[in-house]
Amino acid sequence: MRIRKLEISGFKSFVDRTVVHFDTDVVGIVGPNGCGKSNIVDAIRWAIGEQSAKHLRGKSMSDVIFNGSETRAQHGMAEVTLTFDNSDPASASQLPLEYRDYAEIAVTRRLFRDGTSEYLINKTQVRLKDVTDLFLGTGVGTKAYSIVEQGKIGLIVSARPEDRRLLIEEAAGITKYKARKKQAEQKMDQTRQNLLRVGDIVSEIQRNLASLKRQAAKAERYVNYRKELEDLVLHEASHKLLEITVLTQHESVGRAEHAERAQAAGTALSAREAEIEVTRLEALACEERAERAQNEAFAADNQVRTHEAEIARARDRLRHMEERLVTAAKEQAELEKTVEELRAEKGELEAQLAGVEEEEARESELALEQHERLEELRHGERTAEHEVAALRRRAADATAAVAAAEASLAGFDRRMAEMSQRRTKLEDELGRLMVEAEELERRRSSLARHVTELAEGKRISAEERARLDAEMRTLREQAVASDRAVEHAKNELGQRRNRLRALEELHARLEGVGAGVKNLLKTKDPALLGLVADRIEAPAELTAAFAGLLGDRLQCAVVSDVERGLALLADLSKNNRGRASVIAARPAFVAGAARRPPRGEGVLGPLVDRLVFAPEDEALARALVGDAVIVESAEVAARLAREGAGCALVALDGTVVREDGVVSGGSGDAVAAGMIEQKREMRALHELVATRSEEVTALLDAQQKLRQRIAEVGTALERARSEAHEGELALVTAEKDLRRAEEQLAAAQKREGVVRGELEDLADNLDAGGSEQQAARDKLEAGRAAREAAAAGLEHAEQVAAEWRERVLGQQSIVTERKVKLARVRERAAAARGTIERLTRSCTELEGRIARLDQERTESAAAAGKAAATIVMAREALVSAVAEAHAAQAALTEARRALDEARQAHAGREADLRGLRQELAEVTEQLRKHELALERLRVEHNHLIEGVRERFRGLELDRVVGDYHKRPPVDASHRARIQELTELLDRMGPVNLDAVREHAEAEERHTYYSGQKADLEKALDDLEKAIAQMNRESKRLFKTTYDGINARFKALFPKMFRGGQAELRLTNPDDMLETGIEILAQPPGKKLGNIELMSGGEKALTAVSLIFAIFQFKPSPFCILDEVDAPLDEANVARYNEAIRSMTSHSQFILITHIKRTMQSVDVLYGVTMQEPGVSKLVSVRINETAKRPEREAAPAAAVA
Repeated sequence: MRIRKLEISGFKSFVDRTVVHFDTDVVGIVGPNGCGKSNIVDAIRWAIGEQSAKHLRGKSMSDVIFNGSETRAQHGMAEVTLTFDNSDPASASQLPLEYRDYAEIAVTRRLFRDGTSEYLINKTQVRLKDVTDLFLGTGVGTKAYSIVEQGKIGLIVSARPEDRRLLIEEAAGITKYKARKKQAEQKMDQTRQNLLRVGDIVSEIQRNLASLKRQAAKAERYVNYRKELEDLVLHEASHKLLEITVLTQHESVGRAEHAERAQAAGTALSAREAEIEVTRLEALACEERAERAQNEAFAADNQVRTHEAEIARARDRLRHMEERLVTAAKEQAELEKTVEELRAEKGELEAQLAGVEEEEARESELALEQHERLEELRHGERTAEHEVAALRRRAADATAAVAAAEASLAGFDRRMAEMSQRRTKLEDELGRLMVEAEELERRRSSLARHVTELAEGKRISAEERARLDAEMRTLREQAVASDRAVEHAKNELGQRRNRLRALEELHARLEGVGAGVKNLLKTKDPALLGLVADRIEAPAELTAAFAGLLGDRLQCAVVSDVERGLALLADLSKNNRGRASVIAARPAFVAGAARRPPRGEGVLGPLVDRLVFAPEDEALARALVGDAVIVESAEVAARLAREGAGCALVALDGTVVREDGVVSGGSGDAVAAGMIEQKREMRALHELVATRSEEVTALLDAQQKLRQRIAEVGTALERARSEAHEGELALVTAEKDLRRAEEQLAAAQKREGVVRGELEDLADNLDAGGSEQQAARDKLEAGRAAREAAAAGLEHAEQVAAEWRERVLGQQSIVTERKVKLARVRERAAAARGTIERLTRSCTELEGRIARLDQERTESAAAAGKAAATIVMAREALVSAVAEAHAAQAALTEARRALDEARQAHAGREADLRGLRQELAEVTEQLRKHELALERLRVEHNHLIEGVRERFRGLELDRVVGDYHKRPPVDASHRARIQELTELLDRMGPVNLDAVREHAEAEERHTYYSGQKADLEKALDDLEKAIAQMNRESKRLFKTTYDGINARFKALFPKMFRGGQAELRLTNPDDMLETGIEILAQPPGKKLGNIELMSGGEKALTAVSLIFAIFQFKPSPFCILDEVDAPLDEANVARYNEAIRSMTSHSQFILITHIKRTMQSVDVLYGVTMQEPGVSKLVSVRINETAKRPEREAAPAAAVA
């Protein structure tokens, strides 16, 4: 995958399209500094994906676009195309599959000035990632070892070990694994974040599920209650609507009657009002005449006042004009006198100005002569000064040479002293490091034992915390179940209590009981023992039969004796408080044993045997029921009656066939049945409430114990967590201390080795410092002699220059005097000219003012005549206006008299009208009351309709009245049930009616997100396995590559240095993924030591040896070396070129150089010039094959390619 050609357009200094062909093994690029040689390297680096403007020697990426020059406009786009030869199957196999079949691969990058960029591969637009992936593992890249620019050689040597390993990674092909690992780690982070979010969602859904389940059950109960309440409310609203309809009809009739009466009264009133209107119009006509007379009188008065005011204003204007004429005449005479005086002064000044101008011309000629003499003297002075400056520079150079020699000698002395001090410090530091290493080893052992103890404590704490967590989860589940059971029991108990309370209130209010019975029971007489319905109960299945048999007798009041009962009834009758029935608790007449009751199909037995009552009420029950027999149906009762049963027969549906043949039946007595049902339900509810109360108490006790246990476990768990957290912190701190101790120990040991190496180097450097000190002393003595000779010549030249300066200063004084005198003359001339101009302007202004005064006098005389004429005319008009005012006042008096007479006639007619209006008001009031009543009924009707429509989501009440009007009217029990349901719904509080749907959706979401969580956990596990596999492969590749490069580096270093030895070492061999790489080098004749102490040339040759060792192990398709040979001497340059030539069989080399021998070694030489400022041009030269022969002493022949 060698470079075939490079095409540049608009990139940096390459303005025009430039094509560089790389058809040979070694290509050289030369040119003077600043001509743009390195821009070719930048173009290649930019094309393969470099993103750092700093690495391209710019501040921002837009700096790579040609920015214009003196003769060229800036470009809007930079474009570089790099074409690779892909014909080698071995190189092609390393590329992505989609590019392996191409013979050539062209990578293009464009950047526009608006910041838009494009990447293309074979003219197809791609992403930056695609370009980067193309070169992964090939040794080609923006940070790979294939491009070594200026300064990178030094960085290879001085870089941190961790940074130096990047060269080995690129050679090993690990970069693609690192890129994939980075992507996988990013995916892992995203997956963990997604897993956390999904876990939070699952937890939230789980928390909400139980609540939604309770809410769904509550919503179902709410809907049932609301349906029942809606039915009851519609029943009540329907009957209310019927009542409003009847009242509306009644009020409509009353309104029609009063409307007729109001119509008659209104007709009479209108006739009388017409008569009054006539008198009112007459009065209005008189009033208008009086008003017109008054307006005419006001107008006449105003006219008189207007003429008087006009005469006064004309007199004022006449007086003002006369005063203005006198003033203008006086001012005009004064101005004419002033003009004459100014003209005389101007003539005198013009005569003086002529003399001053002649004097100015003479002084100007004298000043010019003296200035020319001064310039001649200054020229001589400058010549002398130039001579002094030249001698001063020579003296300064000599002084600088002496100072440099002194500084050099002082530097040698200082370095010798510093090296001695450094050796003493290093010896002290070595002793201290040895002691510190022993102390650190003891501390590391102690910390390791402490970490082991803390880790064991952490394990025990984790087990205890897990046990408490499990117990807490169990207890919380039990608590949730307990709360649910308590809530359910409380709700049921509350419902039962509310129902019992409502029934007891209905019973206490004696709902459904006749008025006479209510009044009888309200007496609270001790003889009253209650109602029959309170003392005798029937099973549910016999309710209709029992009610049908007894009927109203269920409302009989039970009394202790008949006499007292009669007295109570007499009191009811006396006070007209209704009618009632009473029965003795032990009746005197009790039905005896009947003959044998009927038997057979459909006969259920005597009714009295199926009733429930206290033993003392047995006589009462038998007296009321007698020998009545229960049968299945009315048909059975009719059949038995025909057969002569001889007793009352009662069917289960309430049909009664009595002994006398009377048959009762129908829908039944709802009041009687209700009383029986109510009593039975109250008794059952009393028992159920007692049972549920005991259950709730037991559940609350269990709940309290469970909460206490949860609190105890929670406290223990919190304590365990706190202890675990403290233990974790202690363990982390201990592990951190242990790592720090190990790092400090390793650093101390490493520093000990470095100090020993520095001590050996210092000993060698101290031996070599003496001769350099003596050479510096000899150079200092020679410099001092040259400085003394230069000082003597400078002194003479300064004396000559001083004489010239004195002559110049004398002539400057003469020239200054002449200039001062000339300036004074010019100042007098300018002052005279300014005064003449000012006097001219003043004369002109005064003459204009005189002309304006003449015009003002003429205008004032004309205005005075006009004012006098105005006064005469106004006096004549005033006499006429006074006469008109007297006539208008007389007409006003007559009009007011006629108006008074018309008003008195109108007042008499209005008194008659008030009586008629009173009568109409009374009729109208009655009509209004009917209309108000109708309006109130209409509002009630609309309110009722709207209330139903709003409450029942648009339901029209008129449509459902037919469903309810046949039902019984609304009674107290009906309203009580509405109140009960309303209170139930209110106590239920806010109800989530969507809870059922939300509960189902939550179940579905829980299933979905649980599956998502499982998928994410599996994906996370797969990514961890993939990263582990990449780590294993990276370790293997890095170890293999490191060993191969190290072996080649050991072999190549002695060849490049002609002796010595070098090797690579790992800073942390146990961690192949993070270990750094150190370079240990020993040039010939020196000891193995720190590479930082080597000279610049040795460092460069060591770095070159490492780069070439990498190329020998993993050849890159091409290599760019930008002035890498600059620090090398001639012998090392030769070895450098030989090493390059030896690797051309598998790599292509592009060399940027200033070294002549390197230029001679290349196959094609490109020269970069800048004939036009700011624009680079390219010239190519092919080196003859003869120039590459060993006999390179002859000058190389060149031919234009």
